[in-house]
Amino acid sequence: MTRPTLLGQLSRAHVLVVVGSCSLLVVVAIAGSAVVLREHQDRIIESIGIEIANGVEAEAAEGMSTIAGAEEYFGETRLAGFCFELLDKDGTVLVSDGKLPGWSPDRYEILVDARAGTPRLRPGAARGGRFRSFARWCADEYIVRVVTSDDLARAEIRWLGVVLLAALPIAALAGTLIGRAVFRRRLTPLGELEAAAGASSAADGVTLCVDANAREIATLQDAFNGLLHRLGDVLARERRFSHEASHELRTPLAALRGRIERLADEGPLTGTQKEHVGTALHEVDALDRLIDALLLLARSESASLPTAPVNLCDLARDVALRQAAKDGAAAAPPDVQAPDEILVRGSEELLACAIGNLVENARKFGGASARIRIRVVENGANATVAVADDGPGIPAADRERIFDRFYRAADSRSTKHGVGLGLAVARTIALRHQGFIEAVESDLGGAELRLAIPRWIA
Repeated sequence: MTRPTLLGQLSRAHVLVVVGSCSLLVVVAIAGSAVVLREHQDRIIESIGIEIANGVEAEAAEGMSTIAGAEEYFGETRLAGFCFELLDKDGTVLVSDGKLPGWSPDRYEILVDARAGTPRLRPGAARGGRFRSFARWCADEYIVRVVTSDDLARAEIRWLGVVLLAALPIAALAGTLIGRAVFRRRLTPLGELEAAAGASSAADGVTLCVDANAREIATLQDAFNGLLHRLGDVLARERRFSHEASHELRTPLAALRGRIERLADEGPLTGTQKEHVGTALHEVDALDRLIDALLLLARSESASLPTAPVNLCDLARDVALRQAAKDGAAAAPPDVQAPDEILVRGSEELLACAIGNLVENARKFGGASARIRIRVVENGANATVAVADDGPGIPAADRERIFDRFYRAADSRSTKHGVGLGLAVARTIALRHQGFIEAVESDLGGAELRLAIPRWIA
């Protein structure tokens, strides 16, 4: 299962924040605008209603009847989009001026001396539109009512709300894209830190250095550098211990070998004594091989690699000649299938050691009569040395473990000499050269070990 990226997680969180913020902004803008517009319209209606009622009363005070005064004053103060009405106490319209589409006075109840509001429908009446009205007593016996269309029901106001809602996804998308671009730019040092960590090794003086413009990334970089420094110290101490211990062991081993050999030469030994002497010399030889392998392993892990090209084909042929000389006439020499030249970059000595370990492993487990084939080919960007044999092969369950240090299969511990470091050394050398090593089934019937190293490109 692929883990989500930090950029993806931040982008998803940013999308939620942007969408939520934009949605809240649009809702607040629409609601706030509606409240302000409604309050403004109601104040105008109330002001007009009070002025109309006072004007009608003033006309009636000059000797005119209230109805006549209303007719005259309504005509003088006529406003487009407003309807002025004079009603009696029963709600009957006595005087009316101005027309509103859908307005019918008998459909609505009368609320006097209240604030401007939406007129309430009478039971069973059908709504003909949306209106705002204000009613006020006039001359104690009449009611003046001012009615106008509700501004919030106007088409242009509704269209403005639709535009704001339509702008919501556009604003959210723009905010998301901008946020993702900003996040990607800000996370660039983190990617550089990852690349630097992947390309670095734990060694003395190795540090990670990126353009960390954020305190958190700079702190992470310092933490990585501290970890690399501590790992470098540990590995340096381990390698130093391996070198020193291996060198210090050679002297007592040489002395022990000399004493055992003198014991065998100084006088006649019984059969049991000869057997013990032979076993002791065999154990000393095993310790010698172990020391050599440890020194080579430590060197392959820490030695600097040359940058000169190395011809793997020549190395394969040289290894085959040395193995044939070591095997003698009792075994068939390894068969080398290689062109004249395939170049890689690295240490000729270490690569020869790795190939030699593969060939020696094939002879050890295949036996003296086994056929060994060394094939060098180009495989894409890599150069591959494949050592195959027709021996018993390697069980699938052991094909990864055979490259572990000191690993030896249970059935070979008592029958095969060795310390379990040859293939571990070969893998270490492959990794030091940015390559890899693997074990597969051979077409000869046994095992095939493949060493792959990046090809040298001039």
